[in-house]
Amino acid sequence: MRILRDVALSELLWYRIGGTARYLLEARGRDDLCRAVEWVAAQRPDRVFVIGLGSNLVFPDGYFDGAVIRVVRDDGGSLRHLGDGRVEGYGGEVLDRVIRFAFDEGLVGLEWAGGLPGTLGAAVRGNVGAFGGEMTDCLESAEVVALGDSGDAVRTLSHADLAFAYRDSFVKRAGNLIVLSATLALEPADPARLATARQTYEANVRYRYNRHPMELPNCGSVFKNIHRREQVERVLAVWPDIEERVRNDWHGKVSMGYIISRLGLAGYQVGRARVSEKHNNFIVNLGGARAADVRAIIQRIQTAVEATFGFVPEVEIELID
Repeated sequence: MRILRDVALSELLWYRIGGTARYLLEARGRDDLCRAVEWVAAQRPDRVFVIGLGSNLVFPDGYFDGAVIRVVRDDGGSLRHLGDGRVEGYGGEVLDRVIRFAFDEGLVGLEWAGGLPGTLGAAVRGNVGAFGGEMTDCLESAEVVALGDSGDAVRTLSHADLAFAYRDSFVKRAGNLIVLSATLALEPADPARLATARQTYEANVRYRYNRHPMELPNCGSVFKNIHRREQVERVLAVWPDIEERVRNDWHGKVSMGYIISRLGLAGYQVGRARVSEKHNNFIVNLGGARAADVRAIIQRIQTAVEATFGFVPEVEIELID
């Protein structure tokens, strides 16, 4: 485990936004991560935050007087096929590598996540999803450790324990848990089905590069799509013409990108942050954007949605105070 002082978070996070952290603890593997937890228990910094690739975080612009634990990939390789389609991996393993490892082992069930950024642990924590799939569909269990405990106080959470919800889980709600490892329940596939899964994966990767503003720093979808039934109904009461799209295109939800566009907020800009015209649920950093700029845009969108439909849309990215 490496411990660094006064690290510029903007150099680590996808958004290229964020101030300076007093401590950065780099955990390259399970043992490192346990040592980081022990360090926190011993040193008791005022604030602690855990990041993986940092692909969905907005850190404040000022000084973070605490410790950031960075869970990064174990260069030695952590992925194991346990048999019967079960794959185990370290929480810091890159999700895309997990997908490709599964293919190499003749397994399918994770191809919907093609092109999603982030680590396995973050995917479990946020129950990430795309194209109708979610981590809850293939997650068997996860090993976690709590900040404030000793590094050897590891417990295993079953699928039921994880209590997944839309872009949410018990790990996320608890606030102090770190995913050490996760076990996925995937499906052995014959060559034809495996080839189809690879094609799905590749199509999803292409879709992201073609439809998302990959050329500029961003942190993915800013808002959760509208998924609560009563909120979907409120949108349809105002815009009944999109009922077919809700049913056929958006898996029973309402696309926040569509809402932002229809409310006339595509291209809305504060400082050096801007609502992407390529995908309206992305806020891009044009270079030199501040966290305050991003927050101002988020507030403007929330105000417009509330004025139109009577509810405030939920933020999907993590806004760190």
